[in-house]
Amino acid sequence: MMIKAVRIHEFGGSENLRYEDVEIGAPGDGEVLLRHEVVGLNYVDIGMRAGLHPVKPPLPFTLGMEAMGVVMETGPGVSGFKEGDRVSHCMVPGAYAEQMVIKADRLISLPDGISSETAAAATLQGLTAEYLLHSCYAVQPGDTILVQAAAGGMGLLLCQWAKHIGATVLGTVSTDEKAEIAAAHGCD
Repeated sequence: MMIKAVRIHEFGGSENLRYEDVEIGAPGDGEVLLRHEVVGLNYVDIGMRAGLHPVKPPLPFTLGMEAMGVVMETGPGVSGFKEGDRVSHCMVPGAYAEQMVIKADRLISLPDGISSETAAAATLQGLTAEYLLHSCYAVQPGDTILVQAAAGGMGLLLCQWAKHIGATVLGTVSTDEKAEIAAAHGCD
């Protein structure tokens, strides 16, 4: 099946982006075919395009490390997902495409309360925040944490989540306006 995708054939600037037809196959064992609805744009994508990221798929390749989509078809051996399910994924190159075949174990089921746009924009940062607040160090009620760049995308997630846990949240920002934003999102 032919789909449209944003690909690069050499590392470099945005002038190397190509919108082109790409052939994809049916999902194999443990794989799912997704139709992307919304794709996230992250610094990791820019680094990969420039050839600065440690992950360097063979050229040419389809960019994009985060997206939200709908399951169109499941391959053999897939359980837990069915046609029509809303899912998100991150850290697997290939999101800048209309459709994508991906391992089912890389997918996150989305509840109805999370919009497609939020899922595509927040999966990578959300998983990073979860890792920092629960795996790196399990933040507990009464803990005090420091969030660098508290008004940035990651900072705002960390502030809100840590406050929800019951932590005191201190943050660094570069302007008074950013201090107001951080305070409005849980920074003490």
